[in-house]
This record gives sequence, C-alpha cells and structure tokens, in this order.
Amino acid sequence: MTILTHNQWSAISTRFYKLWVVTIADRHGWQLAVFITGALLVGALAMWMLMSVPTRFRKPIVMAVTFLGGLILALEFLISTDTWHPLTDFLPAYGNVQMVIGSFALLLGLVNLFMIHAEAVNKRTRGWINSFAFFVAFFAIMIAGFVKDYAAAKAVSGSADSIYTVFFEGFLMPLSSTMFSMIAFYIASAAYRAFRIRSTESALMMITASIIMLGLVPAGQYLTSGLPGWLYWLRLENVSYWLLTSPNMAVQRAMAFGIAVGALATGLRIWLSLERGSFFDRQL
Repeated sequence: MTILTHNQWSAISTRFYKLWVVTIADRHGWQLAVFITGALLVGALAMWMLMSVPTRFRKPIVMAVTFLGGLILALEFLISTDTWHPLTDFLPAYGNVQMVIGSFALLLGLVNLFMIHAEAVNKRTRGWINSFAFFVAFFAIMIAGFVKDYAAAKAVSGSADSIYTVFFEGFLMPLSSTMFSMIAFYIASAAYRAFRIRSTESALMMITASIIMLGLVPAGQYLTSGLPGWLYWLRLENVSYWLLTSPNMAVQRAMAFGIAVGALATGLRIWLSLERGSFFDRQL
C-alpha cells in the first residue's frame, strides 16, 4: 500500500484547485450567460434526480451530504499545518457553494412569504391590507435598488439615488426606529416584573441594578461625593464600575461559554443527523 507524502498531496490538491479555478473563472458577456444557464440546468437536474429517488432513500442522501460538508471543514481545521494544507485551497470555492445554498434558502423563505401574504390578500382576511402593503413596499424598494445599481454601473447620478434614498432613509429607517421604540415599552414592563422583590435573588437583582443606575448618573454620584478619600471605594460610581467589570463580566463569560457548548452540541447533532423534531422527523 502506497502512502502519499506531503509534497505529493500538495501537488494533487494544487492541480485540483487549478482545475476548479479554471472552471469557475470570471466570465463576461455571452460566456457568463452560458455559464449561468448551464449552472441552473445542472442544479435543476440535480434536484430532479433527488426528487426521483425513492422516498426511503432521500433522507440518507441528505444525511450523507450534510456529513460530508461538515467533515471537509473539520478535516481542514484539524490536519492543516504551515507546510501541509491539502484542503485549504478549496475553502474559497466551498464558501461560494455555501453562499449559493444560503441564497436558495433565502429564496424559499421569500416564496413562502409571498404565498402567505398572497393568500391573505386573495381571501380578504383580517389585516389583508398589511399584506397588500408588503407587496407594494417590496416591489417598490426592489425596483428602486435595481435602478440605483444600473445608474451606478452607467455612472449616472440623479433621480435614481434620490428615489432609493427616499425609500430607504425616508421610510425603512424611520419604521425600524419606530418598531424598536415600541419594544422599549415591553422591556420596561418586563424589568418592572423582574425587579419586584419576591425572593432573595430578586432583592439582590434590585439592589445591584439600583447601585449601577445611580452610579452612572450625576445625581447618584453626588450622593456619595462627600465620602473621605480613604472610603473612595464606597462611592457609587466606583462600586458600579466594580459590579460591571467583575461580577457582571464573570457572568457574561460563563453565559458565553455555556452558549458555545450548546451551539457545539447542536452543531454535532445536526452534522451527525441525530437531531429530532420538525424537518428531521418528516419523510422527505
């Protein structure tokens, strides 16, 4: 049994990488149109072949592709060194494939959104006027964006930029600010319910929050400004700073560590197709 050396592996990976680059090299004009058409046909053919597979074999195929996709990234991270990195050259192409798949997922979400709002408009259900406004706003800003990009490509400035600015800065940004300002009332309501002293933990939270809030405003700092120098560490601004940088930061690091462990566990379950519920329990 022949074992390839590092140099041989590097030579093979380099050849495959050059072949891949030649295949996906930048094209223009009719070559780009032919390349895009061919890619769409290949994608449609792959989807047709997958749908033609018997139902009981579809999920194993999806599981195998999922495992292979995660395995490539795992191996690239684990086996790559400064002198031997056979999979590293393929990462840009791999990232492009991920973006394409993500774009298809975004397209599916958009189609689902269109179907829901179209049904609401068609049946005149309660609130259908909001669904109609969704279509108007979507196509208006989409057309404005296309016109803006076309004008930029042609180095033409004028009304195209103005229309896009009106839609984006005149409508979208104020509406987003309005939504976030409405959320502030729900946050205040949740804070009021959380700060009601019903237990030792809620009392500790209330005391800590009060100290931090008072230490961050001039009125709170004035309350303890008369303490002598040897008690400076009891001033509200100093206590507030210590609470933020020591206990609070320790809790945030612990939460971030727990979230990272949970994300790793979830990623492993999805990678190994061990996840259950929703899509994973359905027959494809």
